[in-house]
Amino acid sequence: MVIHMKLHDSAESPLVRTKFYVSPFREVLWALHVLAHPGHHGVFLRWSLRVRSRISSSLLERIDKLGPFYLLGLASREELGGDVRRFDDEWQQFMAQPLDAWMKSYEDFRHRWVEEFDLRMARHSEWEDWALMQSPDWWKTPALSPMEMRDEMGDVMALFWNQEFAQVWAEIVGDLEQDIRVGQKGLIRESPSVAWQQLSPRIRLQRVDGEIQVLVPWKTDITLTPLASVSLFPSIFCWPHLWLDGNLQGINVSYQSRAIIRWASPVPVPNTLGARLEVISEPTRLLILRHLFGTMGTINSIARILRLAPSTISRHLTLLHASGLVDRITMGHYVLYQVNRDNFWAIGREVQTVERPPMPTFLGWG
Repeated sequence: MVIHMKLHDSAESPLVRTKFYVSPFREVLWALHVLAHPGHHGVFLRWSLRVRSRISSSLLERIDKLGPFYLLGLASREELGGDVRRFDDEWQQFMAQPLDAWMKSYEDFRHRWVEEFDLRMARHSEWEDWALMQSPDWWKTPALSPMEMRDEMGDVMALFWNQEFAQVWAEIVGDLEQDIRVGQKGLIRESPSVAWQQLSPRIRLQRVDGEIQVLVPWKTDITLTPLASVSLFPSIFCWPHLWLDGNLQGINVSYQSRAIIRWASPVPVPNTLGARLEVISEPTRLLILRHLFGTMGTINSIARILRLAPSTISRHLTLLHASGLVDRITMGHYVLYQVNRDNFWAIGREVQTVERPPMPTFLGWG
């Protein structure tokens, strides 16, 4: 996807009119998208399975039936005031939109899949499973008409919010509010273009060409007007995606909250731990360490005892010494090796420090 706009940070650029919002309505749509496709979103799998077992079979059937269309509900709507919105206000606005506006959103969504979906870019991602939506025939026999779909989606969202998601929202809204505080500070302290690009590694600003490249599997090309707006929505449930919808008058971007990145990414470990674990994971090196624990030896003496070639011992000792697990001691014409106990025992101490930051209870990982 390519967005054309003036990328400098002057009043003429849409980047300057970038605003951050927290939207419970959009988060409900993303959560329903996850719930309808639990196997594609591993970080939410336990939550999805628990919810699917709790809710009624009739509601679950309705949720699954709308599965491919929740992202249609993200289409641009009139902006509401305030950085943090209320679900009821957004829901009422969604249900009150004119028929022609909804039909245009529906046709734009269909066009996005039939004409612009890039299967090559979608390979090895969730979107690859959606390739059937590329076929015009897929759209000829919908289970619901577009207007029936809008009403059904609204009803399902309201039920899901009241039965399940209001409680989840109470857990995550603080993290999303922190995202917009960080984003707003970035707009002031750095520049709109820098803050915008820091949202995701899938966003690339090409200042020379005056365009933003968004690495998602759609061959969409949007040229924004000078007065266009840019609305940014941090999201927990959009993981692992970046989603953009809109038109030449303005775009909405759902991007991954810093919280979900923290919850779903590998936990941090001390720099030395990974290197040392890799070194001792090789059986011969571990055997050499076991032999040298509490004793010393030269390359030749170690080779004779372990019945390995001196060149093999020399190669492994070089790596063990570089990692700090073995000390090299020169005594006259001899070079002796022994285990550095402090560094060896430090592996155990560092392993005990590995811990994931506190997780929200709704994920069910406790």
